Amino acid sequence: MHKFSLLIFLIVLSGAPKAQEVLKVGETFSNLALKSTNDQIYDLNAQTKAKGFILIFMTPSCDHCRAYESRIMSLDKQYKTKGYPVVAIGPYGDNEKDYPYDAMPEMKKMALKNGFTFPYVADEKFKYTWLFGIRQTPKAVVLKKLPNGYQVMYIGNIDDQPTENVEPKQKYVEEMVNKLLSSTVHK
Repeated sequence: MHKFSLLIFLIVLSGAPKAQEVLKVGETFSNLALKSTNDQIYDLNAQTKAKGFILIFMTPSCDHCRAYESRIMSLDKQYKTKGYPVVAIGPYGDNEKDYPYDAMPEMKKMALKNGFTFPYVADEKFKYTWLFGIRQTPKAVVLKKLPNGYQVMYIGNIDDQPTENVEPKQKYVEEMVNKLLSSTVHK
């Protein structure tokens, strides 16, 4: 028993990493600024006309992500002009050594080949992937812009249908963004 307690004590003293904070719906954070496939930093705070954002965590090698490409592009087309643009995030984008099929070079190819109309940015050391509790792709996060940051309004699936050629019955991201848009109309 004492050896186990000593081991725990030594791990704590050695500066073992703390558990990563995970944001929940309703919580806020200050900003997100990451390198894009166009080699520029995409900064949420610099997007002055945005009312919020639809973050989509996706990777080039994921079959499910590729199946969702047209739906993601459709989300951007539908909501960008209403103040909720899509921002795609590559969880492995900054790690070409360990994830060569999902790092920035492959992200650039994917964005160019598919004519992405939205920024595709590389997460840095999984900072935002872990912050939003993302464990698989594709996943969506809907953010509402506040005067001092962004409130998490939704974290989860884009819709209820992962099969490419089957029409979803529930479109979770669309439902949330429509709800946010209708609440701003009535204010």
